[in-house]
Amino acid sequence: IWGDPFEEEIHSRLRFSHRGLVAMASSGKHTNGSQFFFTMGECRWLDGKHTIFGKVTGDSLYNMDALGEVEVDTETDRPTYPPRILSTEVISCPFDDIYPREKAAPVAVETGPKKKLKKKT
Repeated sequence: IWGDPFEEEIHSRLRFSHRGLVAMASSGKHTNGSQFFFTMGECRWLDGKHTIFGKVTGDSLYNMDALGEVEVDTETDRPTYPPRILSTEVISCPFDDIYPREKAAPVAVETGPKKKLKKKT
């Protein structure tokens, strides 16, 4: 969906401190794509490594808990029959106390006239 992998967007006040957080999955630094994961509990070892961009709220937490109980392959720890999320709804920004950083406008730098280089003979 996003094309090339992109960098993490880590905010120092967002921590993997409880269940229901939604974050970008990656295979290393600056390798975010279009995969994400839910936390089923506290995951402090993930702090500073993955971009948290949402959280599951309300009765949807019960659906998320059901996802955590699906049958998994004992060798790969992957679901035997992967569930599919058919729809989502963004109700509101779950991080209303955190504002995105604004990038400064690029500064134009004046350069003098171009110097002509002499050809070596």
